[in-house]
Order: sequence, then structure tokens, then C-alpha cells
Amino acid sequence: MRTLLLFLIALASWLVSACSTTPQTRSTYLLRSESQHESGPLQVGNEYLGDVKVASYIDQSGLVLELADGVVYVAKQHHWAEPLRTSLRELLSVEIAAATGRSLGVPAKDGTRVEVKVSQLHGDADGNAVLIAQWSLSSTEMTQAYQFNQNLALEGTGYAALVAAERALLVQLARSIAAELK
Repeated sequence: MRTLLLFLIALASWLVSACSTTPQTRSTYLLRSESQHESGPLQVGNEYLGDVKVASYIDQSGLVLELADGVVYVAKQHHWAEPLRTSLRELLSVEIAAATGRSLGVPAKDGTRVEVKVSQLHGDADGNAVLIAQWSLSSTEMTQAYQFNQNLALEGTGYAALVAAERALLVQLARSIAAELK
């Protein structure tokens, strides 16, 4: 009888705890340009955006935080809606077009190819978003290489604030690239 009573108490406490816990929800974030574009033709430039390469530690669905020097945490409940290299390329293409007034066209023999490698894109333990990228402009005559290294303080807490800060840093990167294309 005592065993049965202990079993019923344990079962009741398990049911109460199971009912009181809230299920964890998964948040999914789109990384899109917020630039406003009017409908109509864009002038096609003589520039082409190649593949955007992404460091392997951020080339995954979960958002990344660096908790200490070299120690990273990948979020289990906060994910990118699509592969980061895809959304980065789209965002950069739209933002470069917005800054230059012309779209990045198809590869041309005498055109300038823009290559981008994102080596760091994460939040840090101090409440900043971090973006480190290398990019180059290559044509038949020359290649110029550049480095972009910026931090931006989050304007709030949570992953939504991190995504907003990372987007702002990527817009800054796109504007840096566009300035060299003008």
C-alpha cells in the first residue's frame, strides 16, 4: 500500500511538472534587405557577384554566439530560414544594387567579379554582433582585395536583436563594396 501511495505521488508530481512546462518554440529568421526599391528596370552593371563563401562554423542553420575566446554556442531554437550563403548573397546583391543604382549582372569577359568570404558572423559575450569578411574585385586587368572588420552593439536582447545587428553590418559591408564599384 505504501509503495502504491509513493507511486501515485510521484505520478502526480510528474503530471503537474509536465503540464506546467511551456513547450520550447523554434524561431526562424529571414536575412533580407530592408532597402525600398521601386518597381522598374535597373541599369545592368558590368559587375558580377560570385559565390559568397561562409566559414564552416557559421555555415549551418543555428545562429552562433561566441561565449568566450574561441568558444562558440550554436542556438538550438533560433535558426536561419535558409542556408546562410544563399541569404547573404541575396542581401549583398540587393544592397549593392541599391547603393550603386545598378544591378549586378551576369558574368562578362571584361566585367568585374566581386568575391566575398564571410569568416565571422556571430554575437559575442559583450552584446555585439561581429562581422569579419574579405572581399575582392577582379577584372582582366587587376585584382584588389579588401577586409571588413566591424562590431555593432545590439539594440536590445535576444536573437531578434542579434539578427537585426548582423543585417546592419552586412548593409555596411555592401555599401563598402558599392563605394569601390562606383
